[in-house]
Amino acid sequence: MSIFQFDHVIDRSLTNSIRWDKYGPGVIPLWVADMDFQPPEAVIQALKNRVEHGIFGYTYASPKLKEVIVDYVQRMYHWKIQPEWISFLPSVVTGLHLSVRMLTDVGDHLLIPHPAYHHFKDAALGAQRDFSAYDMHLRNGRYTFDISQLESLVRPQTKLIMLCNPHNPGGCVFTKPELETIAQFAKKHQLLICSDEIHADLILDEGIVHHPIGSIGQGVEQFSFSLMSLNKAYNFPGMGMSWLICPHPEIQKKIMKDVHTLIPNPNLFAYDVTQAAMEHGQEWHSALIQYLRQNRDQVYQRINAIPGLSMAHLQATYLAWIDCSAMGWPDPYEEFLKAGVALSPGAQFGDQQFVRLNFGTSSKILDQALDRIEKACRQ
Repeated sequence: MSIFQFDHVIDRSLTNSIRWDKYGPGVIPLWVADMDFQPPEAVIQALKNRVEHGIFGYTYASPKLKEVIVDYVQRMYHWKIQPEWISFLPSVVTGLHLSVRMLTDVGDHLLIPHPAYHHFKDAALGAQRDFSAYDMHLRNGRYTFDISQLESLVRPQTKLIMLCNPHNPGGCVFTKPELETIAQFAKKHQLLICSDEIHADLILDEGIVHHPIGSIGQGVEQFSFSLMSLNKAYNFPGMGMSWLICPHPEIQKKIMKDVHTLIPNPNLFAYDVTQAAMEHGQEWHSALIQYLRQNRDQVYQRINAIPGLSMAHLQATYLAWIDCSAMGWPDPYEEFLKAGVALSPGAQFGDQQFVRLNFGTSSKILDQALDRIEKACRQ
């Protein structure tokens, strides 16, 4: 039995929680990517230590933190990086938007995944850049891209291709051959590659390995970069910190140009909790993955047993992508909300006939939500 109490239900109501306070009592909120679990004790202790010190002045990332990240990336992904490749940002979302604004110009064209986390599209729209969406097709039970479609979408003005790996909301983990195909495509067309890898430490399938884009060889590190964070995997998204791994100094410099002016640095607590999680959180994290795997299997079995609903097997993340098209509803999100379950609407990711379910919660709450979903579909 795990010593970590993931089954323990913590009341998050009236705590200014975006997730729990938005819909109020009577609705089970399984939407935004924010788990219901306390982080490792080492993370909580790191916060206590900083608070007890009592001084909260301007703070920078210590050289030690970069050394810890270098060791962590080597241990987790077998990628040997250099400390000078690392830069700090307040969030991966910030990195997505900066990448588009700083590495492309008005008139340039981007390639973004579909369906996908809405900030890929928002980054293009916010920067007033033209873009085309490449489809993530369900093939052999997992979502992946079609290189022939990418070839059909590329233009002379295309400058950047954006990846989401592991994919949100599809939950697939790109294989090394798939990433090599992307790298060859980008090199052929002289494109930069921006890879959102925030879910890299939420791989649920045993034997599956996350490959950062810069780790695959072929010189891809000279035209690619990764955006990473422990905010999701160790459940402290409110702390706000990510890091950019960019081996090419000129690309790194362009992305980071507005940090400390328009863009703030991470806060002092974020540095401390990230280092604590990397150095002392592995036992907790291993137990978390086991618990999420059980929840994933529970959602998969129950959803696929409900006529009108289906979901593919999920290799990673705690976010189930559920196909409701056979129900014939104009808006599945609204139907489930009326039944007392708040999910993320599929329209946010590019397909209104889907919903995204966050199973990063206790099995008790998850059971209650699945009962309501089943009842809504059988009425």
